[in-house]
Amino acid sequence: MELQLIPVDGDGQRVDLNPSAIKDMDNVTLTEFLAQAKIIADLYKKGETEVKKRLDEGQQFNRLSYGKAAQQKVLTMTNKQKYDLVKAHGWDCVEPITFTKLKSKFGDGIEQELEQSIVYKDKKAPLKWDA
Repeated sequence: MELQLIPVDGDGQRVDLNPSAIKDMDNVTLTEFLAQAKIIADLYKKGETEVKKRLDEGQQFNRLSYGKAAQQKVLTMTNKQKYDLVKAHGWDCVEPITFTKLKSKFGDGIEQELEQSIVYKDKKAPLKWDA
C-alpha cells in the first residue's frame, strides 16, 4: 500500500503547496494551513519515534535505516587539568557552565553571588494559539 497525503481545500479541490503558494495565502488561509501543518508535524514525530523503536527491535524497512552516528568531542578534565589549561592559555579558554547547571550544582545561593553578572536577554516570542 502506498500512502499519499494530498492537500485539498474546503471545496475538495486539490491544492499545490509550494513556497510561493504560502506567500500568496491570505491571513485566514495561512492560519488554517499552519494549524493543519502542526498536526502533520506532530504525526511525523510520532511516526519517526515508532520507526526508531522498530529499528531498535531489529525490524527492517525498505527506505529507512539508521545512518552513521555522529561523534562529538567532549572534554572531561580534572580540576588540575583545568587549572593548568587556564595557567597556560588564560581565562579565554574556559566558559562558565550554564546558570541552570550552576544553580543545580551549588544551590540557589549562587544566584545572589552572581547577581551583578546576570543579564536578561529576550528570546523571540513563540506563536501562541488561541483556544
